[in-house]
Amino acid sequence: MIDGHIHIERGDYTVEWIQQFVDKAVEMKLDEIWLLEHCYRFPEFLPMYDAVCAYSDYINKWFHRKAGVLNLDDFLMLADSILGRSYGSSEYIVELLS
Repeated sequence: MIDGHIHIERGDYTVEWIQQFVDKAVEMKLDEIWLLEHCYRFPEFLPMYDAVCAYSDYINKWFHRKAGVLNLDDFLMLADSILGRSYGSSEYIVELLS
């Protein structure tokens, strides 16, 4: 079984934080987990949402409180550090997506 929608935004971008997701997945006997973030949380993607923000003042205010608060380079470094790692005795697959 795959859990294909796990946001990692409530912790630091560390291997230790990811290991908690892996440990829980192993406990639940999952075959794969896919870890992700919403792309609007990275400043590099903000221009994609100009039309959405123009839709209403409420959406614009909400968006700019939540958007652009994470560092894409940190996310990519985390991806490099966890992809292809061995997790315990099994060959466990971790996908990191944005």
